[in-house]
Amino acid sequence: MNYRLLRRGLSAASILASVCLGIASATTPANLKGLMYIGTLDRKLLIITEDTGDIVGEIPLDGIPRTTVLSADKTKVHIITTAMQVETVDLASRRVISSFPLSDGKSSPRMVRGAGGRNFSGIAVDPGGRYLYASISLAVKEIDEFRIDPPQFVQIDLQEKRISKAIPFPKGYDQGFGFAATYKISPDGKLLYVFDDDIVVFELATLKEVGRIPLATPEYPGAAPYRLSASDDPNDEPGKVTTVFTSIDPIVHRETLGLGVIDLTTRKVDYRPLGPAFPMLGFLLTPDRKRGYSLMLNRTLGNREAEWWVWDVPSHMVIKRVPVPARATFRFGMSSDGKKLYLYGAGSTIEFFDAATLQSTKLLFLNKDTTTNLIVMPGT
Repeated sequence: MNYRLLRRGLSAASILASVCLGIASATTPANLKGLMYIGTLDRKLLIITEDTGDIVGEIPLDGIPRTTVLSADKTKVHIITTAMQVETVDLASRRVISSFPLSDGKSSPRMVRGAGGRNFSGIAVDPGGRYLYASISLAVKEIDEFRIDPPQFVQIDLQEKRISKAIPFPKGYDQGFGFAATYKISPDGKLLYVFDDDIVVFELATLKEVGRIPLATPEYPGAAPYRLSASDDPNDEPGKVTTVFTSIDPIVHRETLGLGVIDLTTRKVDYRPLGPAFPMLGFLLTPDRKRGYSLMLNRTLGNREAEWWVWDVPSHMVIKRVPVPARATFRFGMSSDGKKLYLYGAGSTIEFFDAATLQSTKLLFLNKDTTTNLIVMPGT
């Protein structure tokens, strides 16, 4: 595989010459370190300690949490419920400090769903702490009919407690930014970065496209599109995005799994091949970036099989494979120190695994099904 061409194709993103993207680098407040948060079907945000894996508190909510995002200063969690209510939780006081509906009585907004219709689209957080940004669709009740409006990108004002601006999607995005698109906002709050098949940069106020990293069309024939996701990895350095993607070499057409690290300040791109590509559910790196963990899936329905895979990143090798009971649907997370793995999202439990042995160490029963992602606050 010609990795030199691959790197050159990625690093051709000259649009970032004068613009940098930063992930909020605020440190975690001392009284919140080592805690995890997850929403449940009984309208609660549960608080769990990393050390013992015990539930140490719960925060009652007005609605069923569906989408959660940590504030830029890491002191609050913003929640959008299934009834499209925006609730803000102050993590220090453990209470809801703001709650308001997105519906105005006439229109009923809905979050645009993600790939496969299972997950909601991403939410962008204003670095200044005032706004949230999301893609929604609207069902509008008229006197004699219901009307379904095209999707819109909206600005949610957390101070005025309403949708303060609805911006039509630009030409070519009639149905929004894509099923699995994720978002980041520049530190000055003026630019929106959309991580989809390409990385596209827009003026946030107008959604006018001002730049693009053409990841969907590699330089050499036969290569697969690169898929990057602006995840909120707490171990990512500010201004960097680390993700896994695949490529196909032009000679024997072998699909290869690689780890891509994009520095959005210097425009440097580093691609490190990890090995042959396989169906994968997630990929998480330890804080020192030397070990990677993934869940590899095989077959479907009742015959579904799953394995933990441990990757040695410097040597690009899989160094351990351990079977794990498969579930119909699940997610996994990692502790802030990289020593524990968590399986959740398949009901009302979180299962804890020792990252060194990949053996289950605890099954925590939550009484109600989980409905959100797991938020981990770094303990160091």
